Amino acid sequence: MSSAENLNLETIRVFYEAQKSILAHGNDTDALLAILSKTAYQLSGKRGFALIFYDAAIKTARVRFNDGCDANFLASMCKKFADAKINSLPISREEVESRNGTPYSFVPIGPAESSFGAMILTHGSDSGESAQYLPIFRDMAGDAISRFMEIELIKLQMAELTTLLQVGEAISSTLDLNQLLNKIMGMATKVMRCETSTVYLVDKVTNELYFHIVQGDAKVGAKLKEIRLPMGTGLSGWCAKENKPVIVPDTSTDPRFFKQADKNSGFITKSMICVPMCLKDEVVGVLQVLNRTGDIPFNEHDVEMLQAVANQAVSAIDNARLYENIAGLYKYIQNVYLSTVDVLATAIDAKDPYTHGHSRRVTNYSVAIAEEMLLEKKEIENIKYAGLLHDVGKIGIKDSIIGKPERLTDEEYTMIKRHPVIGAEILKPVDFLADKIPGVLHHHEYFDGRGYPAHLKAEEIPLIGRIICVADAFDAMTSNRPYRKGLSIDVALEELKKFSGRQFDPICVDAFLKAFEKRIDQWFEKSPDSEELVLIKEEGEERFDGACGDAHTHGSTQSTQPYPPLIPDDKKKSADASATPPDQTSSTPSSQPYPPIGTK
Repeated sequence: MSSAENLNLETIRVFYEAQKSILAHGNDTDALLAILSKTAYQLSGKRGFALIFYDAAIKTARVRFNDGCDANFLASMCKKFADAKINSLPISREEVESRNGTPYSFVPIGPAESSFGAMILTHGSDSGESAQYLPIFRDMAGDAISRFMEIELIKLQMAELTTLLQVGEAISSTLDLNQLLNKIMGMATKVMRCETSTVYLVDKVTNELYFHIVQGDAKVGAKLKEIRLPMGTGLSGWCAKENKPVIVPDTSTDPRFFKQADKNSGFITKSMICVPMCLKDEVVGVLQVLNRTGDIPFNEHDVEMLQAVANQAVSAIDNARLYENIAGLYKYIQNVYLSTVDVLATAIDAKDPYTHGHSRRVTNYSVAIAEEMLLEKKEIENIKYAGLLHDVGKIGIKDSIIGKPERLTDEEYTMIKRHPVIGAEILKPVDFLADKIPGVLHHHEYFDGRGYPAHLKAEEIPLIGRIICVADAFDAMTSNRPYRKGLSIDVALEELKKFSGRQFDPICVDAFLKAFEKRIDQWFEKSPDSEELVLIKEEGEERFDGACGDAHTHGSTQSTQPYPPLIPDDKKKSADASATPPDQTSSTPSSQPYPPIGTK
């Protein structure tokens, strides 16, 4: 007859309820152990249930759960269990007493030759009842705990695989080294269940390790970054020198531990794992996790997991460094391009001494508008180049036309209006400048469609062209020309507002006005003899004193028009129809903004 057949109805009911609860809470570890403890109490009438596990990685047994057992007694049982496992001694069920005389049953879990833990529970009595229920309880608890161990292992493996997947995703998401390592370390800290982590990199010149990234308190990180470890010094230095991982459950017992780091930072290091980061058999750094949380110490499995993270991290470091080198070279080439473009812009401006600095100012205004509009970095970069090059087509216009102080003839005005197209043709063969061409080609388009060369309207005009149009007009209005003095700042700003929606994109005008308020002191200064704001003079720039003289008149009427001048009324009919020059209803000199607006 089996033991179960000899049980009374109350004991059977206890086992039945226990099985129901186990099935209902089988995925909740703490709930499962609480159920077993409650069942043991109901069977024996005495409180006292504990569970110990053996960790082969560190050859130590530890208490996983305790409900009512004497702590000192459990410590002695952990030592006894660990000694038996280390010495390959058989582990069997036995009855033991604590120092205070409390009787306990020590019940191994798992096969006799490979027990991975043990239950410890108090005796009910020496009657036959205890002998009958104990084997049944042991089998039930052993099965439940085995399933619990499997679930725990699956959860751990899932967390680890998820971390490795996330590390891979992080590597593909950014090439910024610091951002990348911070992401990787955050994942490592979480999956390793520790307080913090650090990355050391090797300085090949000095053969030292230095703190590159320290997660957590920024103040601690700043202090640690001042420390440099000679190769072989400290646990990280040893790891790097020997190219071997190192696991230290208790740093106070390891003479290799570098205590100065804790003194400098105020951080208290209790335990750690260090793994080397190798690239083509060369150690380039060390990944370190510190202070395991919870009651499970660092073990060999943790080392394997951290090494897998480190292997991915070092690949990312190599990619990031390669990218930084390429980015540095690209930046150098960019700077060469920009310097060349700047020289070209200066040469364009030099065709007319009164336009000295025009291209740079247009660029500054255009970039300010773009930044106020929160455009992407690439778009702002394009605007910078296009601003400098917006008048490059004037290279193809005769100097006699560019510098003419009088009104232009119809033919001359038509030639002037070709400079955006000429500029686009000049830039077209240069692949690097392809996405800057729309700013050069369309910076004279008007929002209402009366501009040139394509008579585009509103958002048909590329944004880069609409931005430069505002910047170009403002600089033309506020700069001196041989045929007129620049407008005051207030008047020029009012002109922008007045013609917003007609000549200019309202959004670009609004952005310029906001940027102007923020940056006015960068571009303008008060005149020495008045409160009026004037452009800050650049080296070599001509100042116009306002006296036009005969050279700046057309016929008997002094011209005050901005450049390019409007076509006189008597020559409108013969103008190039395809150019659609702005209308002008009066033969008197124009005071309209640049480029001039016609009245409807």
